[in-house]
Amino acid sequence: MRKNNMVFFNFFEFSIFFLEIALLFFLFFLFFHIMSGTVGAGVGENVTVFSELEIGKTAPIVQNINIEDGSINLIPNTTKLVNCSVIIADYNGDTTIINMTSELFDNSASAKGSPDDNNDHYTNSTCFINYTYGDENTVLATCLFDLWYYSNAGTWNCSVSVADDSNMTTNESNTTVVQALLALAVPDSIDYGRVNATEVSDENITNITNMGNVMFNMSFLGYATSEGDGLAMNCTLGNLKNISIEHEKYNLTESNPGALTLSQADNVYENLTTNTLVRQFNLDKRTNNNLNDVWNETYWRIYAPLGVAGSCQGNIVFGAVQSGES
Repeated sequence: MRKNNMVFFNFFEFSIFFLEIALLFFLFFLFFHIMSGTVGAGVGENVTVFSELEIGKTAPIVQNINIEDGSINLIPNTTKLVNCSVIIADYNGDTTIINMTSELFDNSASAKGSPDDNNDHYTNSTCFINYTYGDENTVLATCLFDLWYYSNAGTWNCSVSVADDSNMTTNESNTTVVQALLALAVPDSIDYGRVNATEVSDENITNITNMGNVMFNMSFLGYATSEGDGLAMNCTLGNLKNISIEHEKYNLTESNPGALTLSQADNVYENLTTNTLVRQFNLDKRTNNNLNDVWNETYWRIYAPLGVAGSCQGNIVFGAVQSGES
């Protein structure tokens, strides 16, 4: 009986010991599993951990800005339509792009945010966005500007601002060149009126207006029927029928009103020539947005020699030469 009790006691102790061992292994593997989930897929000196992220909203990306293929040629006495085209991507979808504004300005005379001025700064707050362009993440925006003929020559900047529906904004810019424009306006004709033979005409005042965007000097040449013929005018009657080129005269700086003899006219006017001559004039470009006030007077006379009669006609070629050139 006592022996049986001892066997039972040993079996009980062994069971307790076995349960303790099992519990210890269970706790160990549980702890190991928790630790393995913390430090990575393995244990060692170097452990690689997998990371992941899902992106929410993204700002628009300006991929390209093109302004008239890099060069702008203005048009005398009017405006030139300039296109600043922009390719934009938004990886939340192109319909999230809701607004684009643009400024086109002279890099040296103006800046982004400056007031508009026809010489150096233009703004377009209603650029057109083409959502059918490209894929579902890309649009083409078109910003048009009417540049006046007297806009500054030089390097210009097209600066764009693109906004999406989450108020995320992207700003980018690109540059182009506005070319120098030499252009002038003169009346269709210089009418000396009725002049008696052997007399000098009254003074004709002819205005020259700058229709470009740079200061210029003047060049002149004259001919009757073809360049280089040495004549100022050809007449319908008389035994001579031609007025030599030196008898047509001009002054670019001051008026000399009243009747003059030929010798008096020679003292205060310069003779027109059959070859091109450049003379200092320094007619500046327009700067007033409301009024074109950039014109200068020129003063003309002609001498009618003995032997011409009837109606006379000739040609004067006015040329603009950029100041500093010849």
